[in-house]
Formats: sequence, C-alpha cells, structure tokens
Amino acid sequence: MDYTQSEAACLITQAIELLKGHKINQQEIELRLNYTSLSKAKNEVKYPSIIIEKKTRKEILQALFNEFSLFHNKENDRIELVSGRDLDGKPNDVQYFIMHYYAFARGVVDRALIKIMNKRKVVMDYRINEHWEGVYHVIESYTFIEVTKMGYSTPVKKLLSLFSGTKKYGHKYLLGTYSTVKRDGYPAAGRVILESASSEEKALQLLHEDSDYRIVSYLKNNVYLTKLSTPNTLDDIVSDHHKHYINLIGKYHIIVPAKSNTWNVKMLTIHKDFSATVEINNVVYYGDSNFINVNVLNIVFTRKNQDGLTIRKQILNLNINIRTSSSNHIFTCTASSPIIHGTPSAFSAFLVPSEFYKPQLLNKLKHNLILGEPLG
Repeated sequence: MDYTQSEAACLITQAIELLKGHKINQQEIELRLNYTSLSKAKNEVKYPSIIIEKKTRKEILQALFNEFSLFHNKENDRIELVSGRDLDGKPNDVQYFIMHYYAFARGVVDRALIKIMNKRKVVMDYRINEHWEGVYHVIESYTFIEVTKMGYSTPVKKLLSLFSGTKKYGHKYLLGTYSTVKRDGYPAAGRVILESASSEEKALQLLHEDSDYRIVSYLKNNVYLTKLSTPNTLDDIVSDHHKHYINLIGKYHIIVPAKSNTWNVKMLTIHKDFSATVEINNVVYYGDSNFINVNVLNIVFTRKNQDGLTIRKQILNLNINIRTSSSNHIFTCTASSPIIHGTPSAFSAFLVPSEFYKPQLLNKLKHNLILGEPLG
C-alpha cells in the first residue's frame, strides 16, 4: 500500500463517509477497529504526526479495508465496497450465546440472549425489556464484549470480560465478569457465564428455561455495588462498623467447649485488613470478617482446595457479640463447625484478648455444646 500521508488521510476520510452512507457512524467504526483517533487520522493538516495512537495512517487505512471489505478503486480514485458485500444485509456468521447473570434487584439468576455477528457486532436482549448493541473483540486469551443500552438520551455502557484461552472460538461455556451502571444509578459488577447455542431456535429455548443449578450456585449473590459519592478523603468511605473493627484488631484466646465438659483453647488473630486466622490442631485456617450489624462481627474460617480455586471448605462460623464484654474482657460468641468435634456441632464460645487470658477463667464459663449426632 504505497500512499503518502496526505493520500492516506484523504482515503480514510472517503472510507468513513462511505460507511456513514451505510448507516455506520464514526463511533461504531472506531469501536470495530478498536481505535479512537479517526478524527486525527483523517486531518493530516492539523495532525501531521506519522504515528497517531501507535498506528500510521497506512495501517489505519488497511484496517478499514480489512474490517469493512473496502478497496481503493485507483481508476476512479475512490473507496468502494468489495463486490457482493452488502453492509446492510444479513450477517453471514452469527454466534448465539445465553448470558447467565445474577439479577441483584430481583434476587434471581436470569438470562439474556447474545448474538455475535461476523465476529464483531453484538446484539444483547434481556428477558426483561432491555436492548443493547455493541462490539466483540478477542485479544490473546480473552474475549471482550462492550455494549450500549439503546433508547436513552445518555447511553449506558456494559463491559463483559471473559477468559477464552488459546482456543479462541467454539467453547460451550465461557466464564467472566461484567461491569455497568444499574437502573438506579449504582455502578455494579458481577460474574457471568456465557453458554453457546447451536442455533437461534436453541438459544430461545435456553433463554426461557431455568438456569442449571450449577450455574445458579456459581453466580448466586456475586454482585458488587459502589456508593454514589466522590470522597474527598478515605475517612469519607469508612463506616461506623469499620471504626468498631479497628478496636478489635489483635491476638485472642478463643475458648471452645469440648466433649465431657472440658475446654479447648486456640489462638485467634484479627487483622486490620478484615481477615483473621485461627490455629486448630496445628493447622492455621484463614477467615473473612464482616459485620452482621453494629453489634455482631461474623468470621467465617475456611480451607482452600489444593488447586487454589475460590471454592472453599468451611471450618468454623463464628458470631462475636462485640457490644459488650465482661469485667474479665470476655466476648461471648455463638459458633458452628462441621469438623471441630468430629461431627457437625453448634456451641457457645468465648474470645479473650491474649493479654487478659488466665487459665482460671475456664472455671467461670458455662459449657454449652450441641452435637449433630444420629438419634438413638
């Protein structure tokens, strides 16, 4: 492609005008090219740089030719559409997917139909009345879908990021995440699963069937919302709960009832990053701390699978009454565990800051243990 800077800029302008005549606006062209500086590329007088957004004008022109099946008719010195290609016609390559997602407002796992045309254009229709359109990219081992909700004076965008691996197309399922702005204006993000369908008929069938229970289990409650605020300092985003939590950071002796009215004493540490650790039978387990309300701190201790996946095995669920402690600095807890007592159990436990722990405290505590054993 032997063009000067000025010639390439002129041909880029012609290509854009031709595509606009086929109702493809410049924004869509830029999305499909994954290139956002067409206005600079076509204005060589104002922007004489050879490289614009890491591409030369010749490279941009070639990308337009490849993406939209265009060519330069040198005899007439104009950009034309490759013979037999109709940009307004039906796409010759359509992939169908069902997107499974957790609908936060309704508390259910729901579905949407995604159509990917010519490995570029995306149409997404939810079972509720929502229609989105956008573009599809595969970059190395990842698939990206960027769509815009239609029919709004201010467009709302959604981005799906999915792992596709070295095999870029043809997967039955793709796992990923989405990020967008919900109807009530809150920025939101969560997990999605894309399930491929062999035809539009099959896709519509899947759209109206309940999601598989394994999909529901994977997606349930995995939605994250941010506040509608722009904090001036980090103190503006800290809740009263966090202020209570800071006062709890430290090392503790956790006192757990054992069989035959005896006690087991373990070491527990609450860390400032809302994590915790506890040592049970010479094994350290890791926990996540959350407030049930301002008075109760919940810590769930788990063990990761050896493959490091996020699927975890729960070891201990601890609810700590942080509102008050006794004169001996003892916090009361309710707890449950599937393994500590060799069988599922529920029990009262006690948390004492390590600097205040004394063995004689055990004589003052009430033993309360319920074992999940079969009835005789």
